[in-house]
Amino acid sequence: MENNAIRFACNGCGICCKGRLIPLTLNETRQWLQRGHEVVVILEAFDESTWPSEPQQYAHSAQRAVEVTSGDARIRVVAVLAGNALQQCPNLGDDDRCGIYEERPLVCRIYPMEINPFIALRPENKICPPQVWEQGEVLFSDRIVDPVLADQVERSRQADRDDAQAKIVVCEAMGLSVAAWKGNALAVYLPDRTSLLEAIHHYDVGMRTPTSHDWKIRIDDPKLYRQLQAAGVALDDRPHVDYIFHRL
Repeated sequence: MENNAIRFACNGCGICCKGRLIPLTLNETRQWLQRGHEVVVILEAFDESTWPSEPQQYAHSAQRAVEVTSGDARIRVVAVLAGNALQQCPNLGDDDRCGIYEERPLVCRIYPMEINPFIALRPENKICPPQVWEQGEVLFSDRIVDPVLADQVERSRQADRDDAQAKIVVCEAMGLSVAAWKGNALAVYLPDRTSLLEAIHHYDVGMRTPTSHDWKIRIDDPKLYRQLQAAGVALDDRPHVDYIFHRL
């Protein structure tokens, strides 16, 4: 059954390696930092009270998150560690070829497949040129065709779940404890590379931050602000902050 089959043949243009953040597993983050590259930390929070009526999507997000204290409330926070490729990937050569191809992150191996099971693969939403979708092996039909690709997607999803607690502990150790609300905005941090690597090392050797750490939420939507305030969530109202508040 390949009525909706999608083909893909990479032409090596390197466009997917530019102008983006590259989600990394915790182990990939270590490697990225050790190569001397910068990592961005993205924090977003949520709870069931404001979640739309898609229980399966909530369950998927909850597996990637950690329950934390925020004021008088308990909320969930997801930390994403991403390689900074906002100009271009630091591993991309002048010939637009990957300089760490055999050690490239999972998301790079999986591209252009979607990792989130609730997001459909749509060529029109990708930045690749049209011709790459007109030839090559079948990437996807009504299921993932390539068993290697299927395994990589599952490994990426499992890493999200396995690394969730460690990422939050690392963030708390660095004092990164203000998140944006999922669907409203992203709280984006640009931590010092050495400090982040040290925080990960401290986690690796068994040093953990207290579980009583109090998280805050930054909100710019008045209705949502009042709703979270009424629920006892601690809100961040500081005029100057150490993160980028990126509205969605």
